[in-house]
Order: sequence, then C-alpha cells, then structure tokens
Amino acid sequence: AAMSLAAVWQAPWGVLGALGRELAAEWATQDVRVTLCKLLLLWLGLSLLGICLAWRAYGKEVAALCYRTGPATRRPPATGLG
Repeated sequence: AAMSLAAVWQAPWGVLGALGRELAAEWATQDVRVTLCKLLLLWLGLSLLGICLAWRAYGKEVAALCYRTGPATRRPPATGLG
C-alpha cells in the first residue's frame, strides 16, 4: 500500500518536472530569438549610420550627378510621370 501511495505522488511530480523542462527549453529558444532580433536591429542601426556618414561625405557629389549641367541651369531630374 505504501508503494502505491508513493507512485501516486511521483506521477504529478514527474509531469511537473517535464513541464518545467519544456518551459525552460522554450525560454531558452525565446532568449535566442530575442538575441537574434537585437543583433539584427544593431546591424540595421549601424547600416543607417554608415549611410548617413557616407551621405555627409559624398552627398554633394551624388546630388550633382542627379542634376544636368550645361546651358540649362540645374534642373531637377524628371519624375517620369509624363
């Protein structure tokens, strides 16, 4: 009788232990996803910073390429709407 009582109490603890391990694995998975998201956001931020710095250094040259030079003074590029 004592053995069956121990078996009755071990079953719920085993289920709770398995649930705890599953939750810990899911937590670790989410942690990896959060870390990956942070790394991707960092990469995006660094890319935007690089674009801003490049525009500051070379923006005038790029803008000059977008405008025609010659007898007609600086015209904005055609929008292609008509």
